[in-house]
Amino acid sequence: MSITSTTTFSAIVIAVGLWGTQQFVRAKLPKNHPPIIPIPMDDILKNPRAAYTEALARHGPIIGVYRKGLLEFVVDDSLTQLVLTNDQLFSFEEGTAAILNLHYFFALFRTMFRNLDDVVQNMIRFRMQGMVEQIYPIFLQRTDDLLRQSQGKPIVLFDHTLGCVTEVMVKLVFGESYMDQRRLDVASAVAEDIAHLAGIYQNTSWFARTFPGIWCLYTWLRVIFVTIIFGFLRVFGPQLWQELRTQQWDPDCENNDTMDENMLHYIARRHASKDGSISITSTLKVMGTLTTLLFASIHQTASVGVWVLFELAIRPEYLVKIREELHSMTDPITNNLDAANANEALKKSIWLDCFIREVMRTKGDTLSSCRMTTQDVTLAGYTVPKGNLVFPLTSLSHENPVYHGPDAHVFRPERWHGQETSLAVTGSISYHPFGLGRWACPGRVLAVAEMKMIVWSIVSKATPRLKDNTYQVVDPLNVTSVPPVGELILEPFSF
Repeated sequence: MSITSTTTFSAIVIAVGLWGTQQFVRAKLPKNHPPIIPIPMDDILKNPRAAYTEALARHGPIIGVYRKGLLEFVVDDSLTQLVLTNDQLFSFEEGTAAILNLHYFFALFRTMFRNLDDVVQNMIRFRMQGMVEQIYPIFLQRTDDLLRQSQGKPIVLFDHTLGCVTEVMVKLVFGESYMDQRRLDVASAVAEDIAHLAGIYQNTSWFARTFPGIWCLYTWLRVIFVTIIFGFLRVFGPQLWQELRTQQWDPDCENNDTMDENMLHYIARRHASKDGSISITSTLKVMGTLTTLLFASIHQTASVGVWVLFELAIRPEYLVKIREELHSMTDPITNNLDAANANEALKKSIWLDCFIREVMRTKGDTLSSCRMTTQDVTLAGYTVPKGNLVFPLTSLSHENPVYHGPDAHVFRPERWHGQETSLAVTGSISYHPFGLGRWACPGRVLAVAEMKMIVWSIVSKATPRLKDNTYQVVDPLNVTSVPPVGELILEPFSF
């Protein structure tokens, strides 16, 4: 029996044992708990917006619903801001770790979310100009390769967006010396396998839906032993270990004169001792942060990139506007956008920004943000016990006529256009695809920039067409993370 087979078998045995033990643990609810509404699982999976909206309209503004064997509390838009912004009562870190099945990983690396936030706030946002200049050519080259290989045949768009974002993030996180195909494949596998661990595809699997405890523990053990230990650590580990343990690092992260080559160097400096060395424990913490960074920065961006291009393919009137906008910023002789000017062009791409914002508003988010109660919390006169998950129903904000007018259900990017336009990354009670408050997605600026470059690299060279002008939503309950599918054809185009 191979090592992988043995590991998989052991993971199943351990998972079954732990799952069996967990079934005896049940939390007690207070007498004045929110109403528990029995929504059929078929309704939750196939039409979650209607199922949760109707239940909240009848019993809201807060209800309890069992899903995948767990009790979750769902609130309407009147409680959304309180839940997402009150960090004293509702924990982003605990809630996100629980819903993404990363609680075991979070127990080992308690600061993983704060580490990611630190990288964004104190490095990425100051280096966007240089980063965009580095990565824009990657999107262009991959699109050239895609067009040459497809030759007018249907493509799997998610494979393309995933490949683009993976190569971009390996370059930004690790640097040029890690840019070989083997490492790109491993990085992509880490992002996708942790996505499976996080339950992103759980709704599409009968076994995962029927036996969530066994599935979760088995997947967790398989990812740890197969994906991370035999994958990431075996391929990335030796070079990372040597780089982290043999170099001297300036621990003064406030020194703006120290221009880190990549995120790895910044994270290393954050973990360095006063003498510039990094201990074995800190080296392991750095590797844990890097693994989390790959998952957090690759899968979701690649998925939403598919949404944006599919919507653009069926709405050619906006493709014209976006192309005109791009063309106005290209070199008049070469008709190309210079990488050195790409970041400034991204800031001026108002029509593309409005289009992305409208895609993210209307694509059907439901339970997209999560918090965990840090103590017994009173909401709308009910008591939600400590340690329970609370989800705002995002669609009640995104499709609310009070916020967006009587045409709130209509796809209309023009609603965002004008002098009062806010960027696609800006969150509010009426629009929060990246979350809201202190813990809104820290990497959203880079993510939206990558989405724009995915679109630009394709529409500057090809016209996207969907067969029958339609696509299929695979998982209505998890539209952000599970990309839609459709037969996309790229017809050559030039300015």
